[in-house]
Amino acid sequence: MAQNINNVDNSDLRQFVLLITKNYKLFVVCVIIALVVGFLANSYMVPKYKIASSMLIKEENNKAGGNVTDFLNSSLFGANKNFQNELWVLKSAPVIKQTISNLDLTTVYCQKRGLQYFEVYGKVPFRVLRLQNHIQPVNVRFQISILDNEYFRIKTKGRDVSFVDINSSELAYRKEKWEFEYYGKFGKLIETDDLSFVVELDAFAENSTDQTDNYYFSFTDTQTLAEGLRGQLTFRVVDKMATVIEIVYKSPSVAKGKDIVNELMNVYSQQNLERKNHSAGITINYIEQQLNEISDSLSYTEDKLQRFRSSNQLLNVSEQATGITVQYMDLQNRLAELEANKRYYDYVDDYLSKNEDISNMIVPASMGIPDQMLNNLMSELMSAQAQRSNLIQNNQELNPLVQKLTIQIENIKKTISENISALRKTTDISVDEMNKRIRKVEAAISRLPATQRQLGGIERSYRLNDAIYNYLLEKRAEAKITLASNIPDNIIIEPAKMVGTDPVSPNVQLNFLIALFLGLALPFGFVIFKSATNDKIETQETIERLTPAPVLGKIAHNHRRHVSLVFDYPNSTLAESFRTLRTNIEYQFRNESRKVILVTSCLAGEGKSFTSLNLAMSYALLGRRTLLVDYDLRKAGAYFKDHEEIKVGLCDWYSNGTSSKSIIGHSPYKNLDYIKSGMIPSNPTELLALDKTQLLFDHLKTVYDCIILDTSPLALVSDTYQLMDYADIKIVIVRYNFSIKNVFAMIMKDLKQKGIPNVGIVMNDNRVYGEQYGYGYGYNHQKSPLDTIKRKGSQYMKAVLGKHIK
Repeated sequence: MAQNINNVDNSDLRQFVLLITKNYKLFVVCVIIALVVGFLANSYMVPKYKIASSMLIKEENNKAGGNVTDFLNSSLFGANKNFQNELWVLKSAPVIKQTISNLDLTTVYCQKRGLQYFEVYGKVPFRVLRLQNHIQPVNVRFQISILDNEYFRIKTKGRDVSFVDINSSELAYRKEKWEFEYYGKFGKLIETDDLSFVVELDAFAENSTDQTDNYYFSFTDTQTLAEGLRGQLTFRVVDKMATVIEIVYKSPSVAKGKDIVNELMNVYSQQNLERKNHSAGITINYIEQQLNEISDSLSYTEDKLQRFRSSNQLLNVSEQATGITVQYMDLQNRLAELEANKRYYDYVDDYLSKNEDISNMIVPASMGIPDQMLNNLMSELMSAQAQRSNLIQNNQELNPLVQKLTIQIENIKKTISENISALRKTTDISVDEMNKRIRKVEAAISRLPATQRQLGGIERSYRLNDAIYNYLLEKRAEAKITLASNIPDNIIIEPAKMVGTDPVSPNVQLNFLIALFLGLALPFGFVIFKSATNDKIETQETIERLTPAPVLGKIAHNHRRHVSLVFDYPNSTLAESFRTLRTNIEYQFRNESRKVILVTSCLAGEGKSFTSLNLAMSYALLGRRTLLVDYDLRKAGAYFKDHEEIKVGLCDWYSNGTSSKSIIGHSPYKNLDYIKSGMIPSNPTELLALDKTQLLFDHLKTVYDCIILDTSPLALVSDTYQLMDYADIKIVIVRYNFSIKNVFAMIMKDLKQKGIPNVGIVMNDNRVYGEQYGYGYGYNHQKSPLDTIKRKGSQYMKAVLGKHIK
C-alpha cells in the first residue's frame, strides 16, 4: 500500500516537473519581463524619504472643582479629555487644512527629469500667488519658461479639466479640452474667466545662471490635498502605557516633509491653546458686561453720597450708626452674591433654551459658584458637545456615535435645567431670609435720627454696588491670570527629522523579489489553469487513465519539417523514435512473421500518414519487403512528392478491374513499395466491404513481409472498421496537445465493445525530450531544456541582479 502511495506521489511530481519543463520558455520570458518591469520601476519611481517626529499629549483626569483657575486650566473637554480624543483631533481635517493653508501647499512646483516630474520645494526662482475667491484649473501642469529677469512664458493644455475654488473645493465647471498660453512680465496680474494669479520673480534668482530651465507648477484644491495628505500621514502610539505618538510622513522632498510635520504639530498646539483660552475669554467678556452695568449704578450712588454729605456737612456718624451700617453692609454683600448667582442661573436657563452650541456658555466655577454637581454636569455637556462637533466636522454625520452623543447632550441639558431650577428655589429662599434680616437691621436704623438714616441709606446703596463691582473685578483678574498662564496640553519631544540616509521608497530588493515572484507565479498559474481546463491529451498518464491499451511508442517532434526522416536523417532523434516503435511492435507481436499493421487516428491531422510512411521506412531498412497502402479512400495524397508516382490506385482496382500489379508503385527507397488510394469514390465503405478486399490481402501477404495500412480517422467515418479483421496490429495515433480526450476515450471504448484485439497507441509530436529515453545515444541530439534553463538563468541572474541584490 505504501509503495502504491509513493508511486502516485512520484507520478504527480513527475507530471508537475514535466509541465514546468514543457513550458520553460514561458517561465523564462515572464521572469525576464517581470525583472525588466521591476528594474524600470526602481529606475523611474520617485524616491521618498521617511520623516518622523514625536509628541507628548497630556491627559487630564481631574474633575472640575469650584476654583475658577482649576477649571480654566483644564481643556475644552474638561473631565473627559483623553488621549484618544486628542489623537483624533490631531488627525482631523481642520488641523490638516490649516497646515496646508499656512504652508501654501495648494501650489506645487516641479521640474522634469527624463520621463518623470520631480517636485521642487522651496528652490524655484519664482512664486505663483493666487487671487483669492477666484476659480483655478486644478491638476493641470503649467510649463513656465523664464526668458530673462523681466519676462516669462507659460503654456498648458489638458483634457477634462476641472475649474475649482481652491479654498472651498467647490467645482465651478469642467471643460473637455482647454489650452492656455501667456507671455508677459513678472508681477503683472494674469486674469481670465478660468484663472487668476501673479507670477513673481524671487530676488535671489535675478542673477541665477539656470533661468533658462523649464519649470512646472500646478494647483490642487484644499479638500483633495487634505485627503491625500491625511492618507500619507501615519500616527503611531509608541507605547500602550504612554501618551506619546510618533508622526511619520513619507515625502520625495525632505524639506517639505519636515515643514509639513512641524507645521502640523504647531497648528495642533495653537488650536489646543485656543480651545483652552476659549473658556477664559468668554468669562472675561461676561464679567466686562456686568461691570459696565454696575459701574453706572456705582457712579450714581457715589455722587449722591458726596452731595448729601456736602449739603448736610456730615463727616462721620455715631459709633452706633457705624456698627449697624457695617452689619447692614455685610448682609447686603451676601445678598449681592446671592443675586449674582440668581442672575447666573437665569442666564444658564435662558442660554440652554435658545442656543444649541454651548461652547460659549459661562461655566459655574468661573463665577465662583461652588456647586460640584453643576460643574461636573457642565463639564460633561461641553465634552459631549465638543466630541459631537468634531465628528460632524470630519464628515462623520452617519456615525452611530453622533446620535448617541446627541441623546446624551439632551439628557444632560435636561438634568442641568432641573438642577438650575432647584438651585434657583434654594437661592430664592436664601434671598428671602436675607431680606428678613436686612429689614430687622433697617428697623434699627429707622430709630436713628433722620439725617443719619438718609445717610445710612445712601451709604448702603453705594457699598452694595461697590461690593458687587469689587467682586466682579476680582473674578476678571482671576480669568485674565488664567488666560495669560495657559499653555498647550502637548509637548513636542522631537521635531521632524529624516530617518536614515537612504530613501524608503522604492525598495529595490523588495521590488525585485516581487517581480521575480510574479514572473514565476503568473505563468505557473496560467499553466495550471490551462492544464486544468485543457481537453487535449498531454501525457502518457492521461492515455493510461482513458484506456488499458498499451502505448507502443512515442514519436518525437518533427522540427525539420521533412516527411521521410528515417531514410534522409537516419541518425536523428526522430528516426530513432521510429526504430524504437518498430522494436516494440516486433517484441509485442513476435509470433507474426508477416505482419499487416493498420495505422489510424481519431481525427485528421494527428499524424497517421506521417507515422505510416516512416514506420514503413524503418521496416524497409531491416531488409524486409514492405508495402505502404493508402486506404484513406476519401482523401487522395502523395507520399513521395519529388518522385513520379503511378497514376492508378485502390479505387481503380476496386472499380475498373485494374490488375493488382499495376497499382503497386516502387518508391525511391530500397525494399519499400506503395499503393495510392487513387480517385475518390462515391461509396468507399461499400468498396471496402467487397470480397475483393480479402483477395487483395491474400495476394499481398504472399509478396510482402510487412504491410502498413494508412487508413481513415475513426471518429469521422466508419471505413477503417471494414479493415480491422485484415490487420494483425491496430495502431491508433494520438498527437500531443492536439487529440481530444473525450473523442479518444469514445473511440477506444467503441473498439473495446466491438472486441477488436491487438490495439496499441502511438503518441506523436512529443516535445518533451526527457521522455525519449535512450534516444540520440551516440548522435548529436539536442540539449535538455533543464540544462538550458540552468545555464541561461544563471547568466541572466548574475548580469541583471548582481548590481542590485547584495
